[in-house]
Amino acid sequence: MKIMRSLLLLALVSFLVVPLVQADRVPVGMIYDVDGKVEYSKNGKRWKPVRRNKLVFPGSMVRLNDGSKAKFANQVTQETTNLLASSEIKITDSGMELVSGELGSTEAAGELLAGLDKQFATTQKYTTVRRSANKPGQELIVDLGNISLSDDYPTVAWESKGSEYSYRLNVGDNSYDVAATSEKVVLQKIEPFSERSMKYSVDVLKDGKVLSESKTRRLSWLSGKKLKKFQEDVTAVKKYDTDGFMMAGVLKEHGLLVPAMQTYESFFSQNSDDDDINDLRPFMIEVYARLKLQALQEEVTETYQANL
Repeated sequence: MKIMRSLLLLALVSFLVVPLVQADRVPVGMIYDVDGKVEYSKNGKRWKPVRRNKLVFPGSMVRLNDGSKAKFANQVTQETTNLLASSEIKITDSGMELVSGELGSTEAAGELLAGLDKQFATTQKYTTVRRSANKPGQELIVDLGNISLSDDYPTVAWESKGSEYSYRLNVGDNSYDVAATSEKVVLQKIEPFSERSMKYSVDVLKDGKVLSESKTRRLSWLSGKKLKKFQEDVTAVKKYDTDGFMMAGVLKEHGLLVPAMQTYESFFSQNSDDDDINDLRPFMIEVYARLKLQALQEEVTETYQANL
């Protein structure tokens, strides 16, 4: 009997957990300040243009045509090297090596890519999806994340339960009636509050009748020193961010998960043909997980694992 129970438990765990294939590719640095025709390749055979500031991984190749220039920021050494026309480099585990041509001067890069390896390691823990095993009657209960808001980003998000349901968003003593939607995610702007944080919850309704009530979670409104630090980080990253990926990271690090989600979604939509795009998907998965958007988390995780 004990053996049978153990086998049943193992089968249940196998069903609830999507198998995780660990990825070990972490970007070594970033190509930026591109001027002219600069190309990259994962294998040295098929070359694509560098259209934006691009994170590069070990084994990749980068070449510059006549009259072109760019910079390579090394996240390992925190140095920037000027890349010159008619040159080619190979990205290595610790930086790069010159294949042909010559390199320009090297200078300190500051903290442009500081901690990038740790960020990639953190995102990996979100690429295992534990499928919910809701008990009867619990499938309509909304799950919420603890998130931050600001005057520029006052929107709360949660997973839609279907186009036949409406919602009531409760924030402190205030309530917002939220219409039904056919979208996967429900979005609702709220009014600013002066408290450091507020409890919030979501009721699911049908025909005006409350069918479920969520657990309460916390909303924080960025102000004072936290808001100032966020604004400083935004200013710093704008110099290097050409496609929104780094901006999404700043939003995420400050708990502004809803705009982070929207910015990541735009990035992945616009760069779906990038050869390295799959290595960046864990960042999107992390935001979906922290927002408790389980269906989207599972969907993107399956895509990620299928392309490893």
